[in-house]
Amino acid sequence: MRSLPLFIAIKYLKGKRTGFQSFVSSAGLIGVALGVAVLILVSSVMNGFERELRERILQAIPHASIEGGIDINQVPSVKAVLEENPEVLASSPYIETQGLISSANSLKGIYIFGVNPVLEKKVSIVSTKIISGSWNSIEEEKYGIIIGDILAFQLGIGVGDMVNILVPDTTLSLAGILPRTKRFKVTGIFRIGAPEMDQSFAYINITNAQKLLRMSNSVHGIRIKYQDLFQARQLVYQDTYRINEVLGTQFSSSNWTNSYGTLFQAIKMEKFLVLFLLSLVVVVAVFNIVSLSVMTINEKRTQIAILMTLGASRSFIQRIFIYFGSLIGLAGTCLGLIIGLVLTYFLGPIINFIEDLLDIRFLEVYFINYFPTDFRLIWIVIICLTALFLTVISSFYPSRLASKINPAEVLRYE
Repeated sequence: MRSLPLFIAIKYLKGKRTGFQSFVSSAGLIGVALGVAVLILVSSVMNGFERELRERILQAIPHASIEGGIDINQVPSVKAVLEENPEVLASSPYIETQGLISSANSLKGIYIFGVNPVLEKKVSIVSTKIISGSWNSIEEEKYGIIIGDILAFQLGIGVGDMVNILVPDTTLSLAGILPRTKRFKVTGIFRIGAPEMDQSFAYINITNAQKLLRMSNSVHGIRIKYQDLFQARQLVYQDTYRINEVLGTQFSSSNWTNSYGTLFQAIKMEKFLVLFLLSLVVVVAVFNIVSLSVMTINEKRTQIAILMTLGASRSFIQRIFIYFGSLIGLAGTCLGLIIGLVLTYFLGPIINFIEDLLDIRFLEVYFINYFPTDFRLIWIVIICLTALFLTVISSFYPSRLASKINPAEVLRYE
């Protein structure tokens, strides 16, 4: 008896429909499937962007920095205070400046980082992204430099080639402020996968950076890597306060949110807004399911009345149409799940085909030049369960409508 309402609901679903009713039936099923598929696809792409930003960009730059022209003799003391915080994984002194790099073929503006190659390994992933040469070469070579693969391509150079580095000289002479030039040997090439960094970052030994900028007794600051980069903003303020209190200094601080926080927040906000707007596709499909259920009730009024005269209770009739709407939602959700997973899995080749066909590049100006995807089971489960929940809830109104049919009035003229 318990399976009878489900059997009747399945029979109603298999019934032949024509005209507008057939259109509404298809729209309900396809709407749910399309909504679920698009939500899975978009959420996977947005999660992919968030992951790439977190794992590529935010792991290649310091989580936070202590700044303020730190004397070279103060570096061990600052590191000792930082290491008292269990949240600090590593720290490394650095020098940062902007300059020009030139080869025989081209001239480019770059960010130059003077680092200790041994300590820098612990705060950045750049050392693991070397595709040619060696990260430790900037320690081994007297004046070695490591650059990104895009920058190397733009300059037309490779490992072993010589380049000129130009930085502004703040010393005023009779001729004014002139650039200081030093010849470096390319000893390594890295590829992070973020064009913004691969075409503008260069690393040299911190000792060479001190000589280049005439900072023999100081560094610009100390990079810090925390266990949780999302806590870096609060933690670096606390650490800076402790350092200033212990050492009697007046250092300042910065963190990754100063440079990439807006982008990260924008991705999170866009993800929420896009998913909210696309969820309206499922809502519209749910209304189509309600319309189909109401039309089915009107079509089957005589059969419903006969069932009631044979002893079917109101709850029995309600279950028929709850099953009716739920089965459409379940079928649409399953279909949407399959389509969404397939589209997400093959998104890369699909995008490449469209780009080649139209001769355009969708992400040419963004921090990555491809569409990343990140399947997250919890997101997929939430999307599917939400779609099912909406279809089940929407089935209660037509089911109550069916249960209120008066058999005497319906069968009076039958």
